Amino acid sequence: MRPHRRDPVGLGKTRETASAGYRLALEAHRAAVDPAHQRSAVPDDGDSSRIPADAREAFADYRAQARETASAIQDAAIRRARAERTAA
Repeated sequence: MRPHRRDPVGLGKTRETASAGYRLALEAHRAAVDPAHQRSAVPDDGDSSRIPADAREAFADYRAQARETASAIQDAAIRRARAERTAA
């Protein structure tokens, strides 16, 4: 275990010393989110016709898979909790 440094110099990273991956992620985030961080930079007017059909289908598939995974995790957690309750 490293000893705790009391010297504040060198403890944190700044944007200037951050890795290239961090900078790339930060640029991508800034491109996708407006400065107020309240809404996406691309307005969602409910008109999905501008989104290609294959992208809509891929997103729908992803959402369905995510729901199935979440449901399976929840079911497993409930089974485990019930088993622990009956074992106690």
